[in-house]
Amino acid sequence: MFVISGVTGHTGSVVAQTLLDQGHPVRVIVRSEAKGESWIAKGAEVAVADIMDHDAMTGALQGASGAYFLLPPDLASESFIEDSFKRAEAIVAAAKAARLPHAVMLSSVGAQHEDRVGPIATIAHLERLFVRAAIPLTAVRPGYFLENIQDVMPAVLHEGIYPSMILPLDFKIDMVATRDIGLAIAAALVDPTPEAHRVIELKGADQYSAEDIAAELSRQLGRAITPVAVPQEAWVPQLTASGLSRQSAESLAEMHENINNGRIAFMDQDARKGSVGLDAFVAQIVA
Repeated sequence: MFVISGVTGHTGSVVAQTLLDQGHPVRVIVRSEAKGESWIAKGAEVAVADIMDHDAMTGALQGASGAYFLLPPDLASESFIEDSFKRAEAIVAAAKAARLPHAVMLSSVGAQHEDRVGPIATIAHLERLFVRAAIPLTAVRPGYFLENIQDVMPAVLHEGIYPSMILPLDFKIDMVATRDIGLAIAAALVDPTPEAHRVIELKGADQYSAEDIAAELSRQLGRAITPVAVPQEAWVPQLTASGLSRQSAESLAEMHENINNGRIAFMDQDARKGSVGLDAFVAQIVA
């Protein structure tokens, strides 16, 4: 039995559906019965639990051969970092109480660092907690999500610009689709690690810059989309204006600064690669 959290999101839904398609028994963790109805129809068991409810989470993990976890961020919280740490601690406490034999978690490139990586530090904290609890862990560490393009689509569609905090505009980085991440996580669950802490780094199908993304958007939309550099001093004000708390905005700004300066980078230059390229992803979001 594989237990999957985050099934209302991008990666968790892919993980659960992939395992069901392969014939594996799956239990999904949701926060309400209504959110579990579609998964019951697909043949999954459903456990209703909140991350911070120790007894419910422990019960949801009972009997699992492996489980998938992600650390859901509350970017509106004024105590974003502290709240994330508490959720990480609650996840590991439940996994330990349930005697979980193998955990797979959504981590990130850069999680080898403990500081100057923005919100990645909260995920790195979850990794360390699993290791300290002696729960065998596979940490899947993908690059920058292609899905981040969707965050600026209103500007693309209404203003004809692609604003970017990945700078300079011709700086290429690995960008990976969450579908590829979900498939990697499902494979890791089916093939548990004999190691105490296995790290799987996941690059995208290719590297892309803001200029590349704007060019692809222009091609598929049939009109010119101009890449625009968002100056660093405007990052936090723009993020808070979009509804993020000051702390989470500053954290995301720190992450982008350290992507741009190269601190957040893959340890293994021969890391696995996803298959979803920029052209296919853009086709999905502009259809």
